[in-house]
Amino acid sequence: MDYLSTEIRKRLIEKGASMVGFADLKDIPENQREGYRYGISIAVALDPSIIAGIGNGPTKDYYDEYIRKNNLLDELDEYAAEIIKSNGFRAIPKVRKSVTTDETILKTTLPHKTVATRAGIGWIGKCALLVTKEFGSAVRLSSVLTDAELEVGLPINESKCGACNMCENLCPANAVLGVNWNVNMDRDNYFNAFKCRNEAGKRSDKLGVTETICGKCILVCPWTQRYLKLKENKSV
Repeated sequence: MDYLSTEIRKRLIEKGASMVGFADLKDIPENQREGYRYGISIAVALDPSIIAGIGNGPTKDYYDEYIRKNNLLDELDEYAAEIIKSNGFRAIPKVRKSVTTDETILKTTLPHKTVATRAGIGWIGKCALLVTKEFGSAVRLSSVLTDAELEVGLPINESKCGACNMCENLCPANAVLGVNWNVNMDRDNYFNAFKCRNEAGKRSDKLGVTETICGKCILVCPWTQRYLKLKENKSV
Protein backbone atom coordinates (compact mmCIF):
# COMPACT_ATOMS: atom_id res chain seq x y z
CA MET A 1 0.00 0.00 0.00
CA ASP A 2 2.48 2.53 -1.26
CA TYR A 3 0.13 5.52 -1.22
CA LEU A 4 -0.66 5.17 2.49
CA SER A 5 2.98 4.57 3.46
CA THR A 6 4.02 7.66 1.51
CA GLU A 7 1.29 9.77 3.07
CA ILE A 8 2.10 8.65 6.62
CA ARG A 9 5.83 9.29 6.23
CA LYS A 10 5.31 12.70 4.59
CA ARG A 11 2.84 13.94 7.19
CA LEU A 12 4.84 12.66 10.18
CA ILE A 13 8.05 14.28 8.90
CA GLU A 14 6.14 17.53 8.43
CA LYS A 15 4.93 17.27 12.03
CA GLY A 16 8.42 16.77 13.49
CA ALA A 17 9.52 13.16 12.98
CA SER A 18 13.14 12.67 11.92
CA MET A 19 12.75 9.13 10.57
CA VAL A 20 9.73 6.96 9.76
CA GLY A 21 9.96 3.29 8.87
CA PHE A 22 7.49 0.46 8.28
CA ALA A 23 7.97 -3.08 9.57
CA ASP A 24 6.53 -6.49 8.83
CA LEU A 25 6.21 -8.04 12.29
CA LYS A 26 5.16 -11.53 11.19
CA ASP A 27 8.21 -13.17 12.80
CA ILE A 28 7.39 -11.71 16.22
CA PRO A 29 5.01 -13.76 18.42
CA GLU A 30 1.43 -12.64 17.82
CA ASN A 31 0.74 -11.84 21.47
CA GLN A 32 3.69 -9.42 21.56
CA ARG A 33 2.37 -7.50 18.56
CA GLU A 34 -1.24 -7.67 19.82
CA GLY A 35 -2.35 -9.52 16.70
CA TYR A 36 -1.24 -6.77 14.32
CA ARG A 37 0.96 -7.66 11.33
CA TYR A 38 2.60 -4.27 10.69
CA GLY A 39 4.39 -1.65 12.73
CA ILE A 40 5.38 1.96 12.16
CA SER A 41 8.65 3.06 13.73
CA ILE A 42 8.92 6.78 14.48
CA ALA A 43 12.21 8.39 15.51
CA VAL A 44 12.90 11.97 16.56
CA ALA A 45 16.48 13.21 16.80
CA LEU A 46 17.78 14.83 19.97
CA ASP A 47 19.22 18.34 19.75
CA PRO A 48 22.94 17.92 18.92
CA SER A 49 24.00 20.98 20.93
CA ILE A 50 22.34 19.51 24.03
CA ILE A 51 23.85 16.06 23.48
CA ALA A 52 27.29 17.66 23.12
CA GLY A 53 26.93 19.07 26.64
CA ILE A 54 26.41 15.85 28.61
CA GLY A 55 30.03 14.65 28.73
CA ASN A 56 30.18 15.12 32.50
CA GLY A 57 26.73 13.69 33.12
CA PRO A 58 23.10 14.48 32.27
CA THR A 59 22.06 18.13 32.42
CA LYS A 60 18.75 19.88 33.03
CA ASP A 61 18.73 20.83 29.34
CA TYR A 62 19.12 17.16 28.43
CA TYR A 63 16.28 16.18 30.76
CA ASP A 64 14.02 18.86 29.27
CA GLU A 65 14.90 17.72 25.74
CA TYR A 66 14.20 14.11 26.72
CA ILE A 67 10.72 15.04 27.98
CA ARG A 68 10.02 17.29 24.96
CA LYS A 69 10.83 14.55 22.49
CA ASN A 70 8.84 11.93 24.42
CA ASN A 71 5.81 14.23 24.34
CA LEU A 72 6.30 14.82 20.61
CA LEU A 73 6.44 11.07 19.99
CA ASP A 74 3.12 10.55 21.76
CA GLU A 75 1.61 13.22 19.51
CA LEU A 76 3.10 11.62 16.40
CA ASP A 77 1.82 8.18 17.42
CA GLU A 78 -1.72 9.50 17.83
CA TYR A 79 -1.47 11.42 14.55
CA ALA A 80 -0.29 8.36 12.62
CA ALA A 81 -3.12 6.28 14.08
CA GLU A 82 -5.64 8.93 12.99
CA ILE A 83 -4.30 8.82 9.42
CA ILE A 84 -4.55 5.04 9.33
CA LYS A 85 -8.06 4.95 10.80
CA SER A 86 -9.24 7.61 8.34
CA ASN A 87 -8.19 5.20 5.58
CA GLY A 88 -10.36 2.41 7.00
CA PHE A 89 -7.76 0.40 8.94
CA ARG A 90 -7.10 -0.27 12.61
CA ALA A 91 -4.16 1.11 14.56
CA ILE A 92 -2.83 1.19 18.11
CA PRO A 93 -0.54 4.10 19.00
CA LYS A 94 2.01 2.82 21.51
CA VAL A 95 2.14 6.01 23.55
CA ARG A 96 3.99 6.00 26.87
CA LYS A 97 0.92 5.37 29.02
CA SER A 98 0.14 2.18 27.06
CA VAL A 99 3.63 0.68 27.41
CA THR A 100 4.57 -1.09 30.62
CA THR A 101 7.96 -2.43 31.71
CA ASP A 102 8.29 -5.76 33.48
CA GLU A 103 10.38 -4.64 36.45
CA THR A 104 11.72 -8.15 37.07
CA ILE A 105 13.55 -8.15 33.73
CA LEU A 106 13.42 -4.46 32.71
CA LYS A 107 11.78 -5.25 29.37
CA THR A 108 8.63 -4.22 27.56
CA THR A 109 6.47 -6.65 25.59
CA LEU A 110 7.50 -5.19 22.24
CA PRO A 111 10.39 -2.71 22.47
CA HIS A 112 10.23 0.28 20.10
CA LYS A 113 13.78 -0.52 18.99
CA THR A 114 12.64 -3.99 17.88
CA VAL A 115 10.09 -2.41 15.55
CA ALA A 116 12.82 -0.03 14.37
CA THR A 117 15.22 -2.83 13.43
CA ARG A 118 12.40 -4.68 11.63
CA ALA A 119 11.72 -1.44 9.72
CA GLY A 120 15.39 -1.09 8.79
CA ILE A 121 15.90 2.23 10.58
CA GLY A 122 18.96 1.03 12.51
CA TRP A 123 20.58 -1.72 14.56
CA ILE A 124 21.02 -2.40 18.26
CA GLY A 125 24.35 -1.15 19.58
CA LYS A 126 26.47 -2.82 22.25
CA CYS A 127 24.87 -0.37 24.68
CA ALA A 128 21.41 -1.81 23.83
CA LEU A 129 20.26 1.43 22.19
CA LEU A 130 19.16 1.75 18.59
CA VAL A 131 21.95 3.16 16.43
CA THR A 132 21.13 4.93 13.17
CA LYS A 133 23.53 6.05 10.45
CA GLU A 134 21.85 9.45 10.35
CA PHE A 135 21.78 10.37 14.05
CA GLY A 136 23.77 7.70 15.86
CA SER A 137 21.87 6.78 19.01
CA ALA A 138 20.75 10.38 19.63
CA VAL A 139 17.11 9.50 18.92
CA ARG A 140 13.98 8.78 20.87
CA LEU A 141 11.61 6.15 19.48
CA SER A 142 8.00 5.12 19.46
CA SER A 143 5.74 2.77 17.50
CA VAL A 144 2.28 2.28 16.06
CA LEU A 145 0.77 -1.16 15.40
CA THR A 146 -1.65 -1.59 12.50
CA ASP A 147 -3.38 -4.02 10.17
CA ALA A 148 -2.74 -1.75 7.16
CA GLU A 149 -0.39 -3.46 4.73
CA LEU A 150 2.45 -0.96 4.49
CA GLU A 151 5.51 -0.69 2.26
CA VAL A 152 7.98 -2.27 4.67
CA GLY A 153 11.71 -1.71 4.91
CA LEU A 154 14.46 -4.31 4.85
CA PRO A 155 15.05 -5.60 8.40
CA ILE A 156 18.48 -5.21 9.98
CA ASN A 157 19.47 -8.43 11.72
CA GLU A 158 23.06 -7.78 12.78
CA SER A 159 25.04 -5.04 14.48
CA LYS A 160 27.16 -2.67 12.43
CA CYS A 161 29.28 -1.68 15.46
CA GLY A 162 32.11 -4.05 14.54
CA ALA A 163 35.19 -3.75 16.75
CA CYS A 164 34.16 -0.39 18.25
CA ASN A 165 34.01 -0.50 22.05
CA MET A 166 33.61 3.19 22.89
CA CYS A 167 30.38 2.69 24.83
CA GLU A 168 31.85 -0.30 26.69
CA ASN A 169 35.01 1.58 27.64
CA LEU A 170 33.23 4.74 28.79
CA CYS A 171 30.03 3.38 30.36
CA PRO A 172 30.03 4.64 34.00
CA ALA A 173 27.98 1.61 35.06
CA ASN A 174 30.10 -1.04 33.30
CA ALA A 175 26.82 -2.28 31.85
CA VAL A 176 28.10 -2.85 28.31
CA LEU A 177 29.56 -6.33 27.78
CA GLY A 178 31.25 -5.59 24.44
CA VAL A 179 29.28 -8.14 22.44
CA ASN A 180 27.77 -7.40 19.02
CA TRP A 181 24.01 -7.82 18.82
CA ASN A 182 22.11 -9.97 16.38
CA VAL A 183 18.39 -10.51 16.00
CA ASN A 184 18.42 -13.89 17.77
CA MET A 185 20.34 -12.65 20.81
CA ASP A 186 18.80 -11.94 24.21
CA ARG A 187 19.68 -8.49 25.54
CA ASP A 188 21.15 -9.93 28.74
CA ASN A 189 23.92 -11.54 26.69
CA TYR A 190 25.34 -8.17 25.65
CA PHE A 191 24.03 -5.63 28.18
CA ASN A 192 23.24 -5.42 31.91
CA ALA A 193 20.12 -3.28 32.15
CA PHE A 194 20.08 -3.33 35.96
CA LYS A 195 23.58 -1.86 36.25
CA CYS A 196 22.59 0.81 33.73
CA ARG A 197 19.42 1.77 35.57
CA ASN A 198 21.13 1.90 38.95
CA GLU A 199 23.85 4.26 37.72
CA ALA A 200 21.39 6.37 35.73
CA GLY A 201 19.24 6.61 38.84
CA LYS A 202 22.14 8.06 40.83
CA ARG A 203 22.82 10.61 38.10
CA SER A 204 19.16 11.54 37.85
CA ASP A 205 18.94 12.01 41.61
CA LYS A 206 21.69 14.63 41.40
CA LEU A 207 19.53 16.52 38.90
CA GLY A 208 16.47 16.15 41.06
CA VAL A 209 14.42 14.40 38.35
CA THR A 210 12.41 11.19 38.43
CA GLU A 211 13.35 9.82 34.98
CA THR A 212 16.47 7.62 34.99
CA ILE A 213 18.72 9.31 32.44
CA CYS A 214 22.44 9.22 31.71
CA GLY A 215 23.21 9.55 27.99
CA LYS A 216 26.95 8.79 28.11
CA CYS A 217 26.72 5.95 25.58
CA ILE A 218 24.66 8.17 23.28
CA LEU A 219 27.31 10.87 23.29
CA VAL A 220 30.40 8.68 22.81
CA CYS A 221 29.02 6.58 19.95
CA PRO A 222 31.03 7.40 16.78
CA TRP A 223 27.81 7.52 14.76
CA THR A 224 26.43 10.13 17.18
CA GLN A 225 29.70 12.05 16.99
CA ARG A 226 29.38 12.07 13.20
CA TYR A 227 25.87 13.55 13.53
CA LEU A 228 27.10 16.21 15.97
CA LYS A 229 29.99 17.20 13.69
CA LEU A 230 27.77 17.41 10.61
CA LYS A 231 25.40 19.72 12.45
CA GLU A 232 28.27 21.79 13.81
CA ASN A 233 29.78 22.22 10.36
CA LYS A 234 26.43 23.24 8.88
CA SER A 235 25.98 25.91 11.54
CA VAL A 236 29.39 27.48 10.90
